[in-house]
Amino acid sequence: MRKTFATTHGFHQMMLIFLSALFVGTSAFSMISIPSRTLSYTRGITTTSMSADPSPETKEMKTYAVNLKFSLKPERREDFFSIIRDNQKKTLELEPASLQYLVGEDVDSPNTFYIHEQFVGAQGFDAHRDMPHAGDWAKFKNSDPFSEGGEPMLEFYFDDGGSSPQKKIPIRSAFGVHVELFIKPEVREEFRAVIDNNQRGSNGEEPLCLQYMFGESTSEECKFVFHEEYDGEDGGKEGFDAHTKTDHFAKWEEFVEKDPFTKSPVVNFFRTIQ
Repeated sequence: MRKTFATTHGFHQMMLIFLSALFVGTSAFSMISIPSRTLSYTRGITTTSMSADPSPETKEMKTYAVNLKFSLKPERREDFFSIIRDNQKKTLELEPASLQYLVGEDVDSPNTFYIHEQFVGAQGFDAHRDMPHAGDWAKFKNSDPFSEGGEPMLEFYFDDGGSSPQKKIPIRSAFGVHVELFIKPEVREEFRAVIDNNQRGSNGEEPLCLQYMFGESTSEECKFVFHEEYDGEDGGKEGFDAHTKTDHFAKWEEFVEKDPFTKSPVVNFFRTIQ
């Protein structure tokens, strides 16, 4: 997803109102219509159901992803780093179903953070919630660390595009992009054809693209959630800039000219923390 493209189509507002990302409500970070796994992750509540429960076979085999965003009080920044680095390390080392645990900070807004996690199946995430180190994160969340309007917001999705084989992804330096697209139902098939092509080109033809994955939100039909990572100079932004100059991205921009969205897309940029 391209920042210049964002500007052309109203995305520039998203960077100014970044607190609206992931679940838009009466306040920038209010949580509405949140599936039970979201409540569990943000509040430490143990639940097992989802608003849109996939088949047991899908749960067991497909990559299950979580995108999380929140903003911290500046004075709680170091506390957060201590907790999250320990949580990240233990999750990757102790949980067989954990595939990735990424932490990043917004490129424009200090103390706004993003977490992206991947698991083998939804049950992998359920097992993660029961680990002792997940309890440490829950205690931190309950200690009033978030800035006003900065409470955690999450999105859950299965990897729709088969972006890569299921394998452990190490903690690494990258320029990250989180995107939410709200697609008109009548153009859903065309959208999938265009975005599948974009994903194939990104993962298969771009040497600086580390990862391009997406899936449909488990809580909202026709809402698609993206996680992208790029390598190169300037903390990976070189790779992202190269991405926006490819033929497959040009096809995406052609599709956008058809006004395929029901509401303005949400785009967030961050750099990972190692």
